[in-house]
Amino acid sequence: MSLTSGFDGTSPLGPAIRVMLVDSRAVVREGLSAVIDQQSDLVVVAQAGSVHDAGSLDVRPDVIVTDIDLPDAKHGDVISALRGYFAQSSILVFTPIGHPTEVQSVLAAGAAGYVLETAATSDLLTGIRAVADGRTYLQPSLGVELARWHRPRDATLGLSPREEQVLQLIALGHTNVEVARLCNVSLRTIESHRAHIHRKLGLRTRAELVQFARESGLVELGPQ
Repeated sequence: MSLTSGFDGTSPLGPAIRVMLVDSRAVVREGLSAVIDQQSDLVVVAQAGSVHDAGSLDVRPDVIVTDIDLPDAKHGDVISALRGYFAQSSILVFTPIGHPTEVQSVLAAGAAGYVLETAATSDLLTGIRAVADGRTYLQPSLGVELARWHRPRDATLGLSPREEQVLQLIALGHTNVEVARLCNVSLRTIESHRAHIHRKLGLRTRAELVQFARESGLVELGPQ
């Protein structure tokens, strides 16, 4: 475990996002640190190889980037333990484990984002910035897979399968532009789907759509 010194936590654009890396593999931590520290708005302030080591550090990261296969905890237990130590930090999972059931359980445990190790560097950096801003982030390909895999437990008031998919992706934090790209249709088509969803459900705001998606079982996201 280690603390990173020699950086005052600011950038020309203002305070940098403070990142802690938690991974049992030193080579992974070093690689992530090299990538993150190249960004003017991000800084790695600590590294740890286990949940216990992370909890022993006197640091207050904005974002914790963690694997979910650690020596002293696995899967959702990693998230629960880290939230116990760092209640104010957002957690972004960075792992090779990508089955939809695992993604759902980790999000339900309180992770704010999920990125696979095979993702592009841009996905990881976007994820860090998104969760630091209080948003949920899923690597786009994971969002699509999750939307296709998870079926609602309850009726969704006459939504078509495509409208259900659009609602799921919106609830998972994607913009209309991203949803259009992921569904391989035009932005106008997504806007039309979204208008139909609002009308059929009698909901006006995105927050109401997200709440409905959770209550109907379309998505299962943990507390932010």
